[in-house]
Amino acid sequence: MEKMLYLILAIIFSSGVFVTMRFFKRFELDNHQALMWNYVFATVTGFLICHHYDTFPQLVHESWFGLSLLTGFWFIFTYLLMTASTQSSGITITSLSSKLSVVLPTLAGVLIFREQLNVKVTTGIVLALVALVLVLGGDGKTSGKEGRINWILPVLIFFGTGTGDILMKLNEQYNTGNMGFMIAFIYLIATLFCVVLVVYDLIRGKTKWQSKNVLGGIALGVINFFSTYCVFHAMRYFDNVVLFPIYNIGVVCLTALIGWLLFKEKLSWKNYLGLAIAIVAVVLITVRM
Repeated sequence: MEKMLYLILAIIFSSGVFVTMRFFKRFELDNHQALMWNYVFATVTGFLICHHYDTFPQLVHESWFGLSLLTGFWFIFTYLLMTASTQSSGITITSLSSKLSVVLPTLAGVLIFREQLNVKVTTGIVLALVALVLVLGGDGKTSGKEGRINWILPVLIFFGTGTGDILMKLNEQYNTGNMGFMIAFIYLIATLFCVVLVVYDLIRGKTKWQSKNVLGGIALGVINFFSTYCVFHAMRYFDNVVLFPIYNIGVVCLTALIGWLLFKEKLSWKNYLGLAIAIVAVVLITVRM
């Protein structure tokens, strides 16, 4: 029961990340400032939960220290891409672009972590990819200004998110101590990178300091932390080949529903067909459990 709870919460919180990013444009928030405050409050939330401040000086000796530096930078890279895509193409297209990357950590699970596939899981993964392609392709239109899909962002998000999932799994493998402390440190690194971006924007006069970005950052930061926290814990109960397909398809379906209800993002017949196939894929994959 506990393992399913972490998986369900991971899907809900991860969907909340896309929804919150979508609201950034509506309230005219500065992406860099809001993301910086997001990581500030995600870091604070993590350190408040873990209660391991006395071990901070020994961080450089942790086996996951170097990997966490790369992961923190990668978080910033992918989140900037997702924020831009969410505001231009909507949460449905963006979530699908990122969750289509399920193939990368799944293959890593087999090639790197020596996880096993069976016929049902393999069939489920293939159907999952077909479903995601259908929903991503849709009718060839998006909610962008000119109604055209920008394929550069989806491709970058595909590789960025997939690589990020693999980095998270590697961090989980190396970490034998407090999970919350490691996540908080990763967010701290992401915060430092984001501070550099904001300072650069302010020096160039590209943006002005606005307090409303703090509120957006708080909302995204808390949701962001618990999203990552639940995913890391779910990794301890599921193999990659099971976890990431279910998690990604769950986020896709939930964000598509929210996008339709809250933001009136229209779905084509291909989108609906893709969502139906996604449900079948989830059933096939979960049979293994």
